[in-house]
Amino acid sequence: MKTLLIAGVALAALIGTEALAADMPLKAPPQPIVTCNWCGFYVGANAGYAWSRDSMSTASTPTPDALLGVVPGVTEGIAALSAGGVPIGHSNGFIGGVQAGYNWQTGNFLAGIEADIQGLSHTGGSGTITQTAIVVGSPVTSTQTGTASVSYLGTLRGRLGIVPNQNWLLYVTGGLAYGGVKANDSIVQTSTNGFSGAGFGSLSTTRAGWALGAGTEWMFAPKWSVKAEYLHYDLGTASFGSAPVGTPTSAFFVGTPYQTNVTSVRFQGDMVRLGLNYHL
Repeated sequence: MKTLLIAGVALAALIGTEALAADMPLKAPPQPIVTCNWCGFYVGANAGYAWSRDSMSTASTPTPDALLGVVPGVTEGIAALSAGGVPIGHSNGFIGGVQAGYNWQTGNFLAGIEADIQGLSHTGGSGTITQTAIVVGSPVTSTQTGTASVSYLGTLRGRLGIVPNQNWLLYVTGGLAYGGVKANDSIVQTSTNGFSGAGFGSLSTTRAGWALGAGTEWMFAPKWSVKAEYLHYDLGTASFGSAPVGTPTSAFFVGTPYQTNVTSVRFQGDMVRLGLNYHL
């Protein structure tokens, strides 16, 4: 009888313990730690290839014939040979530089800002155009030569992208572009009647404009990523005059310019490049 009583008490205690355990809330499993590979600062270097789409044109204003004491149509005819486009062509070459930036990430969406600067190896485009016309009974030949180049290019751009998985980024980018630009334009005009004249002008300055493009980036190791990117840049149009313009080397129009030239250059182009980034 005593043995049965002890067994009953033990069984009741066991049942009570199991019931109490069943009523207790289960502990939630630990949440996985989410790593943001793209967040924060990064620095790196880039190299690639660029090709320009620069263009050049000249506007010419003739000095009034009456001021020079010549028959009507002389200066207008000569100045007409100076006006129009100069076929400077396009230049291609390698580029290389450095970049730094910062990223913010929310879920699969990323926003960032990046600054970069690079040098360009190509020396720029150049071209020559020669035209001949009869001006008040005399043939006049005009030869005009122009060059244009961008020596360095920098940008400050925003980036917006999506992260399909934690190691892969797709983005579009756009913002400020700036660069060192140079250009020059020369013209030589001669005629069989003894007339000759020449002028030269140049430009060397820093221009600001815009850049727009897209790219992809892959995190191939902890803190290291490689990117491929395309950018189009446009630094706008710069103008400069030729001085002196049309001051002749002969006795024709002695000491008085017979035209005023203003040359305009549009600086724009494209680049593709690869970059290596280290994430701090």
